[in-house]
Amino acid sequence: MIFDQQNMYMDNSLTSNVIANVGGGDAADPLFLVITAPTALATSDTITAALETSDSESFGTKTVVATYTLAASKKGVLVAAKLPYGMKAFSRLTVTGASSGKLTAGLTETVPNWPG
Repeated sequence: MIFDQQNMYMDNSLTSNVIANVGGGDAADPLFLVITAPTALATSDTITAALETSDSESFGTKTVVATYTLAASKKGVLVAAKLPYGMKAFSRLTVTGASSGKLTAGLTETVPNWPG
């Protein structure tokens, strides 16, 4: 699995970059959204990652196209899923419920095959 820097939401952080979907719209064979954790996340709650999409980079109007529950006690690959249909020109990933920790998340053509 290789992450292209332009297709990364997070690189050892909990703050998302905005990814531009040139031309907007859905692909016939969408990329995979992969979320990994180098160490287990700390939480006192449920941790969720929401994939948001918008027609503008400012996300004035946004749509949540998918929500994933992240295991707090696990490290390695937490999510490996095809991008859902409904993607617009821009997307970002928002994480709630994690009190500390770091994630690496992005879009890639292949799913990682290393252990979680």
